Amino acid sequence: MGKTTVSVNLAYSLARRGWRTLLVDTDPQGSVGLSLSEKARKCQGFHDAVNSGVSVLPLILPTRLPELKVLSAGQTQNFFSPLEDSMDGPDALRRIVAELSTQKYDIIMFDTPAGLTGIAGEVLQIADRVLIPQQAEPLGIRSIPQILQAIQYLRNNGAKLEVAGILMTMVQPNQKESAEVVRELRSIIPPQLLCATLIPRDPVFLKASAAGVPLGLLHRQPPAAAHVFDQLAAELEPRLRLKSPDQPNEYTRLMD
Repeated sequence: MGKTTVSVNLAYSLARRGWRTLLVDTDPQGSVGLSLSEKARKCQGFHDAVNSGVSVLPLILPTRLPELKVLSAGQTQNFFSPLEDSMDGPDALRRIVAELSTQKYDIIMFDTPAGLTGIAGEVLQIADRVLIPQQAEPLGIRSIPQILQAIQYLRNNGAKLEVAGILMTMVQPNQKESAEVVRELRSIIPPQLLCATLIPRDPVFLKASAAGVPLGLLHRQPPAAAHVFDQLAAELEPRLRLKSPDQPNEYTRLMD
């Protein structure tokens, strides 16, 4: 399970909790569209706004959940082209973010390609926080120090980026190697950086992806893995400094 699966299901859980959420697909492969709908795969989106200079606002797609909207990847001529080769380069991304900031979103979530260069690097330079999904595999854990060093480099060069959390995915508690990766990461990463929520390896993710829906919509009774993303959303709310102006207390009363 990869970053797009996390993005789609986390965005859905945050929106269900009442946060006005926009999920932006910056991956030229159109991973979010591939995960959700044929319409999202074929319509104009992020890359069209970057390359043509058109307003991004009319390209935003509604969903059946009023609090959740999606900006698909759109069309890009060259998968390997970084934003620097687009019409306005990095300025185009800043223009798009400025447009989106005029809307009443609580969260604007960018799903980026893998890596720290190209589009992903440009997004990180302007983002407030980053969530780092990391598969619970021995090879994957070795990249975490390099990722944290790269983020510190961006911060040293003016970025305001903070780590919202490192999220362990594809966790198999009953498999020795997977459980050992989780234990090792907990021993070397400051506790405030590591998410307490663990995303399990579960065949239900493949079923949801094939159906083009978040886990919470796969069945009338959501599978257990869907509730894990609700737990993750709750854990991230304070890390993202989300606070509803309509709910000053930490709880919501059942009756007035």
